[in-house]
Amino acid sequence: MKVFIVYCHPSEDSLTRNLRDQFTRGIVDSGNEYLLSDLYKMNFKTDMTEQEYLRDANYRDRPEVAADVLSEQEKINSSDAIAFIYPVFWTEAPAKLVGWFDRVWSYGFAYGKKTMKMLEKGIILCSAGNPFDRLEKLGHLSSMKKVMFGDRLFKRVKQSEFVLFDGTSREKESRKANWELNLRKAYEKGKSLFSPSQEAFSLEDRYFTAIFSSGTGEVSDETIFSYHQKGNVIWAEYSGGSVIKGFLLGKIDGDKKLHFDYRHINTTGESKSGSCNSEPRYENGRLRFYEKWKWSDGGEGTSVIEEI
Repeated sequence: MKVFIVYCHPSEDSLTRNLRDQFTRGIVDSGNEYLLSDLYKMNFKTDMTEQEYLRDANYRDRPEVAADVLSEQEKINSSDAIAFIYPVFWTEAPAKLVGWFDRVWSYGFAYGKKTMKMLEKGIILCSAGNPFDRLEKLGHLSSMKKVMFGDRLFKRVKQSEFVLFDGTSREKESRKANWELNLRKAYEKGKSLFSPSQEAFSLEDRYFTAIFSSGTGEVSDETIFSYHQKGNVIWAEYSGGSVIKGFLLGKIDGDKKLHFDYRHINTTGESKSGSCNSEPRYENGRLRFYEKWKWSDGGEGTSVIEEI
């Protein structure tokens, strides 16, 4: 199998470059192949032209995409997975990689009448100067994942993974102390890229929408749930349709059943709350939760949410 690697770093003298080399070594050692786009070495043009903007903004198939964009799109469609390797700059990928998405994720390829294939996997390997705990507490890690998974890779890959190499600033002792450990980690990620996933079930960074709600339920197919999980604790934000903003908090048990309390404000300005028990099922290749809920005022009902 083949993975297309989009690599973005301005310097060869970097941990990120070493991570890339170990990742590709792991891919080769596993008997698989890779294609590499080194955006800085290629001097990939990241600014959209006015013509490109007007083409996408008006949802047109013409004019044809530029040759350099078409080349990247062909690399994607000739591969089974895609990997992005980059350093974190101000809670985001380098501008050159952001510009790559601006141009390569064009209308008619990544959205609209899509010609982009559904890839088996999308993996992000990024180095960050800040330690994991700080990125998590400030919400920066969640923001990075939401942009990559909830927008750029959304419904374009079957499985996604975010691998963070944290505490890598040159002034930090952890950079040197964890150097070999990080290289080994990158190698193993490359070597196991196409192996069956052995990861434990998790709701972290998974999105759902309601496909059914009975009686006095207020969620609908316009309501989006953004789930998170840490250990057996689960929480989610939700909004859309008749819900302006909602939050839920609870636990997941050994059978992957959810038990939580929820509260939201609806479009009429009411604050509504209740509790819910939710049971998972896989149907038509998608994860669904069958929910039985009860409002704090005593009303009851059922709903079904499905992963998107």
